[in-house]
Formats: sequence, structure tokens, C-alpha cells
Amino acid sequence: MQWFRNYLPDSSLSITDRGLSYGDGLFETIATHSGYIPKLAIHQARIKRGCRRLGFNISPEQWQICWAFIAQQALKNPNCGIKLMLTRGSGGRGYRPPTDAAYEFLVGVFDAPNYSQQRSEGVSLVTSRIQTSINPSLSGMKHLNRLENVLAKQELADRAYEAVMLDANGHVIECVQSNIFWITRGELFTPALSKSGVQGSCRTSILSNFVGSVNVGHFSLASLQQADEIFVSNALSGILPVVKFDDRILQLGKLTRTLMDQVNT
Repeated sequence: MQWFRNYLPDSSLSITDRGLSYGDGLFETIATHSGYIPKLAIHQARIKRGCRRLGFNISPEQWQICWAFIAQQALKNPNCGIKLMLTRGSGGRGYRPPTDAAYEFLVGVFDAPNYSQQRSEGVSLVTSRIQTSINPSLSGMKHLNRLENVLAKQELADRAYEAVMLDANGHVIECVQSNIFWITRGELFTPALSKSGVQGSCRTSILSNFVGSVNVGHFSLASLQQADEIFVSNALSGILPVVKFDDRILQLGKLTRTLMDQVNT
């Protein structure tokens, strides 16, 4: 993986950076395809929403430089993955941020994983014992505070490909590194993320491409357990069908296949 700090080759960062001290920042994981970024507008909109919520005052000129550099990397490294991290930099007193932040733009370029086997054969899913936090102030954002996902991934180990995470109210929220969807009697279901979870870029594409009834809300684990089809998604993998959930075997369904053809690059 090659790293750039403020668009120059560099893998170092100050130990006083607020991203390290407090998780004071955001990130995007971006998939490229043949030199371009299919979901660029979705990534741009999400990180800008996050910046507004965190009070990051990024100028249009700074964004222009950032996205031009990322586009350049996509052209140089066809079919790669790109990770953008944005921190508030150093400064401030304790939790109080500096009034004139020196933002750090960190860009990593890596070989994109090959998900062809998972797409064709499907993946397994289990229920995690780690809960997602309920916090409307942070929900939806890809902020740098990801410890609950770290714990869930550690607990998952090699038991399955992914794990379903619930909140303290027992509502299905997401998977460790994916959004989750299911289909019951031809209707699409996915958790509302107004209080917890991450609004994935692929999730946005799925919701806009599905033709039929879409249900976004608060659902119990029982609702997921009764599904006819289940699939997970993230920016790099696209849609992956779930063929086993805990002890239940599922078929790769027709509606999931249709969405895979529409959304997966």
C-alpha cells in the first residue's frame, strides 16, 4: 500500500494529530474501475456531510485538489482501492479543537481484493455479540472511531465471512464492514441508520436501483431470520449474496442476482 500525506509520498503523521488522539476525522474507502471511480459523487457527498457535522471548514479549492489527486491515482492504478482519511491535524487544548485547523489529507492506494468467488458462491453470516453504539450525533458518518467494529472483527475471527451487529435495543444495524439487506416476499428491507451505523456508498446505489417496495426502519433479528434472501454490501465488494446465516442455509435469490447485475462493477 502506498501512502501520501497532503499529496506527497509519506507514511508518517505527528503523534499529536487529533485523528490519533481522539479519532477526530473521517475516511472513505473508494473502489476504482478501469481508471475511474463509479460512485465518486456518493463518496464526495458523504464525506462533505461528515465535515459539516464535525465542523471541518474545508474550502472548495482544497476539495478540488483532493479529488483531482484521487482521480489521478485512479488513472495510474486501474482497478485499485483508494483510502482517503481526513483529520483535523494537531492543535487545540484537550478535546477543544483549534480555531484554525491545519487539516491532514491522507491517501492510501492499494490493490483491490478479488471478490469473484464470494460473488459467485455466496458468503456466510453469523450474529455478533458486539453491539453498535446508539449516537445520532455520529450515526451515518465514516468517522475514525471504529473500536466496536474492531472488537466485532476480532470476535468474528474465521467463524464466517461477516457478522450482523445489533444495537442495545436489539435492532439490526449493519455488519462489521458491510451494510445488510434482506428480501421477504419480494420486498427489500434494510436498517435505518439515523441513530447508529454507517451509510455505505453501495447502500445508496442499492436503494436507488431497487424496483419495488423498500422498507427502511428498525427491525429485530427475527425479521432477518425470516428473510427469503439476504445480501451484504460495501464499496469494494459490491453486493455479496448470503448463503448461510447462523445455522440456516439460503439460496442465492433472483432479486439479489438482479441487483448484483445492476450495482456490481
